Amino acid sequence: MQMSRRRGFSMIELLVTMMLMTIMIGIAIPRIDLAHMHSDAALRQLTMLCIQAQRTALTKQYNVIVSVDQTTARVRTVEDRNNSGTFDAGDHMVWTALESGVEFTAAPAPLDGISGAVSFVRPKVIDSFQSVIFRRNGAASSDGVIVVSAKPSDAGSARAVFITQSTGRADGYKYNGSAWVRAGI
Repeated sequence: MQMSRRRGFSMIELLVTMMLMTIMIGIAIPRIDLAHMHSDAALRQLTMLCIQAQRTALTKQYNVIVSVDQTTARVRTVEDRNNSGTFDAGDHMVWTALESGVEFTAAPAPLDGISGAVSFVRPKVIDSFQSVIFRRNGAASSDGVIVVSAKPSDAGSARAVFITQSTGRADGYKYNGSAWVRAGI
């Protein structure tokens, strides 16, 4: 007796496999939380923007001003080439919009004693925007917090960038519903 060699899958096997995959996808999709993903993306974006501002200040030896426009959900970066503390004709400026659907929002709880959507211990207001200056020695002009969220009604989607004055370091934090925890970026 000769055994037939079968190649491939039968139509029924393919249909059963596709049906099982459809059921698994149907179970997984409602569990995906896009608000938290958008908040995480905005946190990475803000943190990297601050880190880049500090690096530019160190390498090019002039101050870099990071200003927050809360009404349009944008951040302005100014390379202050003459260290005047304002935006002048010779300075390079870039506007960066936050991730779609993300806005600056009040912190659900203080982070290291600082609360508010955009809050600095020694605030600098430049062109009517809350600002922090990254100095050419690596330090920042103030300790501060910038808080964002894609779903302000959900405290768990709050994300914050904490800027340390003495080192100019920018660290990301997530609010887990009861406390701030470091976010690995």
